[in-house]
Amino acid sequence: MRASLSVGQFEVHPYPSNLRSGWLPAPDSPAWQQFYDELAATPSTPWAQSIVAMNAFIGGNPMVEQFITDACRQNENVVIADPKGNPGDNVSVPRIASKEDLLDGFNKIMTIAPKFYSSDLVGLPFSAWVVGIDPTLAGSTLFGLPDFNERMAAILNEWHIFLGTLASASGFMVDGEGWLSDAAKTQYKFEDWKKDQEILPYWTSWNSFFTREFKDPCKQRPVADPHSNRTVICPNDGSLFRWDLRVKKTDVFWFKDMNYSLSDMLRSPDPAQQEVIDHYRLPDMFEGGYVLQTYLNPYNFHQWWVPVNGEVLFEPLVVSGCFFKKLVLPDFGGATTASLPYLTHVNARGIIVFKTPDYGHVCCIPLGMSETSTISFDGAMQGGAQVGKGQRMGTFNYGGSSFVVIYENLPDKELFFVDEEGMPYPQRPVLPTSSAGVGGIINNIGSQLGVWYSK
Repeated sequence: MRASLSVGQFEVHPYPSNLRSGWLPAPDSPAWQQFYDELAATPSTPWAQSIVAMNAFIGGNPMVEQFITDACRQNENVVIADPKGNPGDNVSVPRIASKEDLLDGFNKIMTIAPKFYSSDLVGLPFSAWVVGIDPTLAGSTLFGLPDFNERMAAILNEWHIFLGTLASASGFMVDGEGWLSDAAKTQYKFEDWKKDQEILPYWTSWNSFFTREFKDPCKQRPVADPHSNRTVICPNDGSLFRWDLRVKKTDVFWFKDMNYSLSDMLRSPDPAQQEVIDHYRLPDMFEGGYVLQTYLNPYNFHQWWVPVNGEVLFEPLVVSGCFFKKLVLPDFGGATTASLPYLTHVNARGIIVFKTPDYGHVCCIPLGMSETSTISFDGAMQGGAQVGKGQRMGTFNYGGSSFVVIYENLPDKELFFVDEEGMPYPQRPVLPTSSAGVGGIINNIGSQLGVWYSK
């Protein structure tokens, strides 16, 4: 049954700061403190190359160093004020007293894979570490600096290399513990997935587990109306966040309503990428069209499938952006779910456009969130390639927790977002407020999102 719009949820604020999608523990969960205790007990080691480079960058930029100093001072205010007084945000906040504390924490996390404690997940360890820094005034500014994010990307890339090693599979070594506990297996439906091997550790790295395949995708994720573009399908597993129509080419996306602005979503700081965007006039192409955004929880299938039968317009782009910037503050839960529309304009993201022979153009934007920002398009997604519904488009290789689809406005057709039973999807559905991370409407990859009708 279709979940109805929760009006009360949006009366206080359109995007409440306690929205969660399951990547971090619930408020008051002992998993928070357990994570911090383990981090504190981890011996300090020589810094990784990317951490050394970040330290040198900070030391050579007095303004950046001042932002970190101010953020650490403001972090002390947060710890003293105790966010446990904020309903829904009563989580532990670590004291980070200096630049050295911040970077040493990053360095320790470089050899830690996301952990499942008893019945809770610390799926974003970097976010859990900066949870008391990024909502400060100085921290919010710091995490928006392009040069800082460039160095942060290098740190996360080095961490992602670790997540591809056998050492990152430590949570799969003992049956009944960690990711092989009964609680964890129930969350991600252990029996549904292919394994690297049928003996421990089952998956030989964290990345291998994260990008795991279904045993029987045709049965577990059938593609709706595979031969027709009239039926619109979901390109990813996830839950509906919102949809909009008559989207403007330019809008104000940093106010509390967080409108979509095509000229900001479809842009890149890379001149070569921007040249592609300008050549195809992408903001003009999709002006007045439709946008639908979903978000993923940690247990979702993290591949994406082609949503139409058609042609890849150009070689897909992977756009650099921010990692820990958010609009809705404070967000001590750290999952940044409430800021998702804003993040489509500022975060690391992919851009790919499909040209159909009958229903215009469709743009897909896989979107990174916090440290989950590794976006990988399949090698078959080359400009001019003919593709079909349900074909593998790419994957979040420990990356991405949201997905945006933009549909062109067609003069003779209109798109209605309805499920396979013809029930309309609410424009602002019920959103998650607990660590379960599942809102009112779940959309499986390949399932029906909508239908085109002639005007």
